[in-house]
Amino acid sequence: MSSKKSVKIMLLKTGVNLCALATLLFGALSANALQSYQQDTARIEYETRISGATDSIDKLNAYFDYGMFLDAEGETENAITNLEVALQIAENSSNYKEMARVANSLAALYLMVGDLEVSTAIYKKALECAEKTEDNTEIAKISMNLAGNYSFNGDYNNAIKYGLYALKIKETTNNWVRICYHYMAMSNIFKETGNLEKRKQYVQRAYKMKDVEGCASVSDIAKIYNGLGGIAEHQFKHEEALAYYDTLKVFSEENGFTQGIGTALTNSSLIYIELKEYEKALEMVLEAEEYSNGTPYDTVFSNNCKIEIYWALNQPQKALELAIENISKEEMTYYSAERLKCLQFLYELNFVLGHYSDAYNWNDSLHVYQEYLRDEDVRSTIEDLETKYQTEKKEQQIELLTTENLLRRRVMQAAIVIVIILVLLVALILYILRIRRKQAKYIQNELQQQVLRSQMNPHFIFNVLGSIQNFMLANDSKKAAGYLSQFASLTRATLEYSSEDTISLSDELNMLKNYIELERMRFQNKFDYQIDYDENLELDFIKIPPMMIQPFIENAIKHGLKKRNEGGLLKLQIADKTDWIEFVIEDNGEGMPKMTTKPKGHKSMAMKIFEKRRKLIQQKNNKDFEYRIQNLKDLNQNHSGVRIIINIPVLNE
Repeated sequence: MSSKKSVKIMLLKTGVNLCALATLLFGALSANALQSYQQDTARIEYETRISGATDSIDKLNAYFDYGMFLDAEGETENAITNLEVALQIAENSSNYKEMARVANSLAALYLMVGDLEVSTAIYKKALECAEKTEDNTEIAKISMNLAGNYSFNGDYNNAIKYGLYALKIKETTNNWVRICYHYMAMSNIFKETGNLEKRKQYVQRAYKMKDVEGCASVSDIAKIYNGLGGIAEHQFKHEEALAYYDTLKVFSEENGFTQGIGTALTNSSLIYIELKEYEKALEMVLEAEEYSNGTPYDTVFSNNCKIEIYWALNQPQKALELAIENISKEEMTYYSAERLKCLQFLYELNFVLGHYSDAYNWNDSLHVYQEYLRDEDVRSTIEDLETKYQTEKKEQQIELLTTENLLRRRVMQAAIVIVIILVLLVALILYILRIRRKQAKYIQNELQQQVLRSQMNPHFIFNVLGSIQNFMLANDSKKAAGYLSQFASLTRATLEYSSEDTISLSDELNMLKNYIELERMRFQNKFDYQIDYDENLELDFIKIPPMMIQPFIENAIKHGLKKRNEGGLLKLQIADKTDWIEFVIEDNGEGMPKMTTKPKGHKSMAMKIFEKRRKLIQQKNNKDFEYRIQNLKDLNQNHSGVRIIINIPVLNE
């Protein structure tokens, strides 16, 4: 039966008056025509304002208002164009207040289209301008927006830094306007780092303030209900979480907040995935997409939900295709949490489908990214910063109360007594602060050295284990066992010596031999190596800092010998120079086009760590610690490769 015939029968059965229906349809068309006419009229009015503006402020406001109108109409690209013109006008007139206002809105639009890098740069410019105006409300708002960008990208140190900066301004000035927005932004940062307790604290603060006039907008209250649902979900309280998401949906419907409706539906779908009600979960995700603003983040997040559902519905190929499409999106670079989730899907789906090579590659990418996002030092720094802020705030409150009481008690005393007390108090505080600064600096140096010594390249670990696995799959158990033993020895030595200030030269050489042998295995023996030193050298009695040579050996193999198919040679010569041990590392790779005595520009993480350790050891022991790099082709056109000379101080007592 045709659709037209079906409609006609339905109308007849329900007794609908066709004339009345025609009248309704005509009315709807008329309403649409009226809306279109009003939009066109508004555009003409904005364009007339722009052309008729008599001064820079009028023209700036005209472009800004037109841009915000276009954004409301869904024309984000055109809105960006108009706001950029408004920003240029503000810059030309050095109007920092307007520069801050326009740049803040412009950065938000760039975030909507998925260009997080440009958005962050513009937020920084907005913050600089706001700080020049000393407008605390604007400074706090922009700083928290900037914190949100850094949180999106997984840069949690900067996220917490700018978030606490914004919060400190609001609380110290008793500015409670939209304070709930700031509390919820902080809770989201701690959500990303996995700190449930801190996340819960900030959500509860926002919840207590949500009904206070001016403390929360509609979107802020929606975020509070969403945050409460997220905490309940994390605690596996599924019914409680669904109740909060239902409250969020009803609240958003009552206030015409479509984004909140979509968020409630999407998060509810995640609960139904946990409850294994996959059909219902898929239904809710698809319904949520109807309320989406179409931002890149909404698309990425929704796709990840559908990937998990399709997989659960035994459609792994469909899930894999959607995961590949999702990870290929340019904007995915900026959404750290969703990117991590998508990498996990790609690894597991490829493994299930038997694509073991692809699974191995995605697993490698997954572990590298996990190492970056879940770094314990980063999380510790974030929590320490927040704890320090809370402590300082309490100390400021205590100090304020103490000062008030002191003034009450001393109000009748002579001025000279007050001056003497204040001078002594200031002197005591300065003295204590000076002592604490010295202690903190010393402890910081000690801790930093321990942290720097505890590095081990995860990429190297994954590749070695992968190579050993290949020997096992090839039934070459003898080689697999031998290399596994070397790897265990290297790992054990690394863990043992990382906490030591010094180790013997003999132990250092054993570690290097194990490391080089493992690298030769990875590169299928494409290079040989030789270690030369004087037989009279007392290897067991010479003490040096541990693990200083390995980064240079790694670079020689990775950048010098990797591209050679055969005939590669790595040389290590060791000589006793009384106060230091001279290590000469030489490879016959292709070398580097240009070389100076000190490397400039980009450095690997291992080389940055070496440089920091070198300076700390030099400072602590008051001994020279030098190295230099020579491009062999610069010395002799017939030679190729790189020579590195390192003078490591002997640290025997």
